[in-house]
Amino acid sequence: MFVADFMGSPAMNLLSATVQGTAGALRLELAQRDGQPIVIPLHDNHLADRLGQTVIFGIRPEAITDPEGADRLSRHLVEADCLIEVVEPAGADTFAITYLGGKETVARLRADTKTTAGHASRLAFNLDRAVFFDPKTTVLIR
Repeated sequence: MFVADFMGSPAMNLLSATVQGTAGALRLELAQRDGQPIVIPLHDNHLADRLGQTVIFGIRPEAITDPEGADRLSRHLVEADCLIEVVEPAGADTFAITYLGGKETVARLRADTKTTAGHASRLAFNLDRAVFFDPKTTVLIR
């Protein structure tokens, strides 16, 4: 987790999430500021032994984007409405900051996005590019 936190610019989002559901239908729940969690269905069961526990959900900013800019070759895209707190145009990209899992989360959007601060926007999470860490040991969960 140490390496994931400092490599890249912006760095990987490392978010506290709770594993919920049943062994056949797991999902992550990430807190938002308004108290309503974002629910992200998981496509496999490799976290089944973590049911009811907290994990660290690692996802790079480019793997959270506007649905139109999402990787069309991804096998596991999940969309959710997120309250956007800050929008930062950065040339070829626009960075949006939302609050998930107890911390600010950076999403990399297309430059021509219509996202505005203070409003909810639909974001696509590319779970093909997500990783999970044990919060106690900080080691990658395989």
